[in-house]
Amino acid sequence: MATKRLLAIKGGPRPDGITAKMLRIAVQAAKTAGWETDICDLYKVNITACKGCPECRATGICPPGGELAALWERLASSDLVILSAPTYYANVPGQVKLMFDRLAGKAMDRSGGGIAPRPTLSKSQQYLLMTACNTPYPFNRVLRQSSACLAAMNEFFHISGMTCRGKVVCPGAKKLTEVPAKLASRIQSFF
Repeated sequence: MATKRLLAIKGGPRPDGITAKMLRIAVQAAKTAGWETDICDLYKVNITACKGCPECRATGICPPGGELAALWERLASSDLVILSAPTYYANVPGQVKLMFDRLAGKAMDRSGGGIAPRPTLSKSQQYLLMTACNTPYPFNRVLRQSSACLAAMNEFFHISGMTCRGKVVCPGAKKLTEVPAKLASRIQSFF
């Protein structure tokens, strides 16, 4: 039986923030279940802003490639990708958005000339999304704080062709120093 590969992407700037702790719980659960794990801290990857050139549409490669090309290879060769990022103003942090913008040319194949681009990854590949927001439950949903952030994260992986394994939200994170036990148990249950 082949070892399953997990790419865990830390999309928040705080090394000990709630989303970083959520990601650590997931990685540990995956390791315990026998997964091969690879962790990427987006705040240690040099990602410059998209300049709006059309080159990725024609070639599928965003210039300059560098670390993003390596990140794409890690992502494309994973059985499961976890993206854990805090909710910033009902959206993803800027570094996560930069990753989406710069990898879009790899995630979508536009060479067919059709109206909609084709996904480049397999439905057998899965993704798990995790976020935390300061807005307490149920207002995080009513005000679309965490749900809007999850929708932005979901869109990138969905257009790439992957299948959603699940979504985890930690509301009211401002008052927390640790991931609540019930939420930690839910994260572990994915493995």
